[in-house]
Amino acid sequence: MLHTVANLKYSVAGLLSGMDLSNVDDLNGCLERAASTLVQKADIPEASGIQNITLYSGVFDYSCDSRIFGTAINDIRPQGISRSPNDFVSKVDQEDFDRTKNYYYQSGTMSTFQFQNGQPIIRIKAPFPAQQVILSHMSEVNGWSASGTASSLVQDNTNFYESPASLRFNLTTGTGILTNTFSNSFSMSNYENTGVAFLAIQIPSGATASNLTNISLKLGSDSSNYDSVTSTQGFLGAWVANDWLLVAFDFSSSTSTGTPNWGTIQYAQISLTVAGAFTNFHVGGLFMSLPSPAQILYQSAAIFLATGTTTTTIAITADTDTITLTDAAYNIYLQESALSVLQNTGAGESDATSIKINSMLNGSANDIGLYARYRGDNPSQEIRTSGSWYDTNLPYNSW
Repeated sequence: MLHTVANLKYSVAGLLSGMDLSNVDDLNGCLERAASTLVQKADIPEASGIQNITLYSGVFDYSCDSRIFGTAINDIRPQGISRSPNDFVSKVDQEDFDRTKNYYYQSGTMSTFQFQNGQPIIRIKAPFPAQQVILSHMSEVNGWSASGTASSLVQDNTNFYESPASLRFNLTTGTGILTNTFSNSFSMSNYENTGVAFLAIQIPSGATASNLTNISLKLGSDSSNYDSVTSTQGFLGAWVANDWLLVAFDFSSSTSTGTPNWGTIQYAQISLTVAGAFTNFHVGGLFMSLPSPAQILYQSAAIFLATGTTTTTIAITADTDTITLTDAAYNIYLQESALSVLQNTGAGESDATSIKINSMLNGSANDIGLYARYRGDNPSQEIRTSGSWYDTNLPYNSW
């Protein structure tokens, strides 16, 4: 039987000899902290969640649900039943992720976490998205021309999105344009009305990022037959200066001019509309990928379900909220809630009731405790973070 927050408060008061919980400061906060403690000490199947996410080949950084960031990841898998037997999942530290994310022989899915511009980011490299089509590395001026308010297009060998170079140019107020008619065409029929193009950009350091109004991308068979998409922010959110950003162009919602033939894509035009001048604007890569639906399975303290909703939260909204724990986990949570309330009222570890509850949860000379019993019945499925491959404290050839 599932319990409500009101049931929990009644039981906590009983455990604490009829304490008047109305006198406890931040009572709901106590109960929320107890939920966080619970899921840190044990993997609770009922406290798991799923985030649907769309992955793209060539894209590694994705916004993630705040309930996922810093919690236990159990799995990252493609939707459906198409998973390869070799697609194992690993969590690595950020340095290992950057070093190894492009290794062709890695068959599994790799992930890590980071904060980027104050935003929680999950970094994922997965084998199941179809390989992207690289339209231009944008590392050479050859083929690209600047017009409109764009000028001084040159190669930059010191600041780039991808080695060995990027393209650098200046913009004045209005619309700057970069155009290329490729010497070889791309056969991209499978991407028509489906693919998402990505352009790497860098707004100059010290510039006002919001002066970049939008970026439009045209792809087609020639300058009279093309599809176009306009983006007003980066893939991860608002424009940011002095950082390489990917800009996504979803061609499932493109506007057509003429009759573009996606079997022979040979024309690309990038238009940047700006409300102020930019000196040394950079672009560093243009490619197109197919969307690959995936799922992230994770643990969190989101165990409260408000009446009439279907999404659990980590915060209590009302006493009528349902606590989505079955009896075994709920019994542990009840004890943790009582401990949290005691702590909020000034009780220390030497308090007799605190000692009794801790003994029940963590064991004593006569009993292994509720947590040990629960973990025995519900082994952790968390994917642990692996560190560096090599122990640098050992001399060369000593392993």
